[in-house]
Amino acid sequence: MKTPIRNPLFKTKSNSLIESLIPVGSVVESFGFYSGDVEFYLANRNRFVSSYTEKDIIYDVWSTLLTDTAAAAEISSRILPFKDDKEFPLLQEEWSKFKNPDVRAALFYFLNNCSDSGYISKGNMDTTNYNPVSLSRLKKFRKPEHFYLSKTENTFEQIRNSNCDILFVQFPKFIKTFLDEGVNRGIEEQNIDIQQIATIIEGKKYVLLTQPSKFLSNIFNSKIIFVDQYGRKTTEKNAKEVILHNV
Repeated sequence: MKTPIRNPLFKTKSNSLIESLIPVGSVVESFGFYSGDVEFYLANRNRFVSSYTEKDIIYDVWSTLLTDTAAAAEISSRILPFKDDKEFPLLQEEWSKFKNPDVRAALFYFLNNCSDSGYISKGNMDTTNYNPVSLSRLKKFRKPEHFYLSKTENTFEQIRNSNCDILFVQFPKFIKTFLDEGVNRGIEEQNIDIQQIATIIEGKKYVLLTQPSKFLSNIFNSKIIFVDQYGRKTTEKNAKEVILHNV
């Protein structure tokens, strides 16, 4: 079953290739959890997936969605129309302050699908992805049997102490640290230091998903699979996604 939440990093077409790298029955731990598109795909195909987030609000919202989506779907379906253009940015600022967990989950879904960025606390309003099909996906969503979500206080310590079969992390196109400083991030965004990840995962089995960057080969000593826009193996020149692995 597909996730009802859009992935703001990038929409991946690599699920089948990632699946082929991870044997059935493997215990997988993923970090920086947000939309669950890769994690749910694996869990639905007999991989045992434990995902971690440092963000309280992500854990809070998904704890609701993984239990029951009916109320969140009903609330989401009644948010529009707005009275004026100021309501959307106001919701982006205030959504996490609502006391009812179903309301928070509904607003998370709504803002995720109505923001051109895919993030909750930033982006301009764009309702292209907010439609009956999307709402139906939310209403029908059920937690995969082999999926588990946990809150961690420190991603790096969690990875360092992990004894799972395979680690999984998805991260955006790598840019130099100084270019990343000062970036405005919402309360739901977890920023993972990729260079630190590269150091910590040494000696562990991993599959990483990202976008092409000339810096990757300098950071990771791993096998590389270049993926095109259709999810097929391709050349570096035509790559839209990159899988880094040592399995």
